[in-house]
Amino acid sequence: MSGPDRSWTIAPVLLWFAGYLVVALCMLDGGIQAVADRFTAAREADGVPAAGPVFATKPAVVAEAAETAMPPAPVVARSRAKILALEDVCVDGSAAQCKRWAMDGFYRAVGDSKAHKLTRPVRVSWYGDSVIATDALPGRLRALLQTELGDGGPGFVYVVPPHRFCGHEAITRSSGGGWIAHAISTTQIPDGLYGVGGSTAETDSGHATIKLTAGTASQIELYYLAQPRGGSATLTADGKQLANVETKNTVKQAGYAVASVVGGAQKFELTTTGRVRVFGIDLENASGAVVDNLGVVSVNVKSFDANQPAHFQAELAHRSADLVMIMIGANEAEWLGPTDRDTRDYTAHYAKLLTEVRSARPDAACLVMSPTDQAEAKDGEYPSRPVMPVLVAAQRAAALAQGCAFYSTYDWMGGRGSAAKWFRKGLVGSDFQHLSRKGANKLSEALFGALMAGYQKYANP
Repeated sequence: MSGPDRSWTIAPVLLWFAGYLVVALCMLDGGIQAVADRFTAAREADGVPAAGPVFATKPAVVAEAAETAMPPAPVVARSRAKILALEDVCVDGSAAQCKRWAMDGFYRAVGDSKAHKLTRPVRVSWYGDSVIATDALPGRLRALLQTELGDGGPGFVYVVPPHRFCGHEAITRSSGGGWIAHAISTTQIPDGLYGVGGSTAETDSGHATIKLTAGTASQIELYYLAQPRGGSATLTADGKQLANVETKNTVKQAGYAVASVVGGAQKFELTTTGRVRVFGIDLENASGAVVDNLGVVSVNVKSFDANQPAHFQAELAHRSADLVMIMIGANEAEWLGPTDRDTRDYTAHYAKLLTEVRSARPDAACLVMSPTDQAEAKDGEYPSRPVMPVLVAAQRAAALAQGCAFYSTYDWMGGRGSAAKWFRKGLVGSDFQHLSRKGANKLSEALFGALMAGYQKYANP
């Protein structure tokens, strides 16, 4: 048979095969749109692996560079009480005639920064579990806020991270000399002194290096523990000595060493002699915005009890964040049921944490972010965990009662059943907890949009 005749014989077979393939993919992969996404969008390379109570293989996810290249369009808010998924709460007066809202401290700082009245960067401290620890969520918010307000630097970072999945995209880190890291949810330390970030690291004559991936920092502050038999720490910037800190003291108490670099520096090194214990280092500039990634793997609401309350509140006050954000719940959802006793008491546990935050930073803004929807494998399907709406309701109640704003990530992403839908779209990993890069960008961009819409309403009531 000639070549043309063979082509007419093979063509119908190929067409039937293609048809069956499309039908099969639709059934397995969530419909025509999901299939289209797979064939039209580029795949994202593996980044930082997912971390948390379930360490599952990270599935291939969809990268959309064009989708995240520009900040989201501004939204005009009609009411301070509800701005997109952000629920603000009046802390002085009534919603109809409110003198002060929970988010005002942050909005005021943003306004002062834009007017060049703020002599430091706008500070956001984001606490959470492994969902934020990799820095995918805080990192995207950091980039957006710095596009809006300027590069304030990396912010507060761990000198030695408490877990290998605790990352920070604005820096690279290395260390040597036998550092031992402790954290409120991992390896604990008897004195309960973990600093503002819930983690502390100690060494006998060690060293550590932190290098910015872009830009420079000109304002440096070492958070350390002064203690009996404490050693000394030398801090250098781009090879030039900034400070030599003696950490010996008669009693244990937090200490701070401040230095500045004219013109800024990119590489910072800490060299110690004797026993030195640090909580972290703050790398900032004179203006702009910073977002501290204070996510620690395996954290739950009770983990914060490990940090001695008076010490934690003093550290919060010293850090002076304009916005304190807390996003936890992924770990609790692993073991709590809708009617468990700890679930019934969850509001009280959360309120205790928020009371410490509000006491330490009464004029700042406080924002509780709910966990995402989570699914579990059951009878060949992936239904949402039944406890999710209960946890979200408990967090909302605690937030609004303690004068904190609330952002229902759970409702924003679609509520019950949304974790499975997000997985099919490449927005969440196969553990149905940890967001892919695309999912993290989507959430941080939505949060940024709500924050900026809230600021516009604050500035133009």
